[in-house]
Amino acid sequence: MEIQWLGHACFKITHKGYSVVIDPYDSDYTTGYPKLRVKADKLLISHEHYGHNYRQGVELSGRPERDCPFEISAMETWHDSVGGIMRGKTLIHILEADGLKLAHMGDIGTGLTGGEISRLFGADVLMVTAGSCTGLPSQEVWRMSEELFPKVIIPMHYRDGNRGPRRLEHVQALADYFEAPEMIHRYDTDTITITADMEPQVAVLKYMGK
Repeated sequence: MEIQWLGHACFKITHKGYSVVIDPYDSDYTTGYPKLRVKADKLLISHEHYGHNYRQGVELSGRPERDCPFEISAMETWHDSVGGIMRGKTLIHILEADGLKLAHMGDIGTGLTGGEISRLFGADVLMVTAGSCTGLPSQEVWRMSEELFPKVIIPMHYRDGNRGPRRLEHVQALADYFEAPEMIHRYDTDTITITADMEPQVAVLKYMGK
């Protein structure tokens, strides 16, 4: 199974020749990223904010739903810490296939409930914000990872050089909370292959666009 980081909170997940794109961004509202153009078999969107719902940037293949190798479910949660009053709701998407479980946390802005922790516990991959003024700060994201024990954490939705809104934290803010520096794996590519026997890590992928 391959996960490609397309920038901001957008990923393309491919398994058995079938691809799913999650949270395409509108570059007009996401500083420093070029116009998004990607092909996929399926599109998932966590919430209707410009950094996550740019449907025009995704060309869908039209393949039938029966071709999808993933079992996909979603949990609704808050985009902020005050019950959605400021930013509404967001979805956590869970994709499962061949014994692997991946979770894209959307723009989560609140702590998890006991039921949510149970559903997400031990995920093979957690795609989660590195810390944000529009969601959980990096310290709370780290605490969440301590509750869930994911095997691979892929940070997203952060300030990356001149890319991403200036209000976002840099990925190092999250990395600094992990006491073992060997946990942080910085890749020279935007794509990671996920297997059942991967070593635990924080996988910082490299944006490969223009």
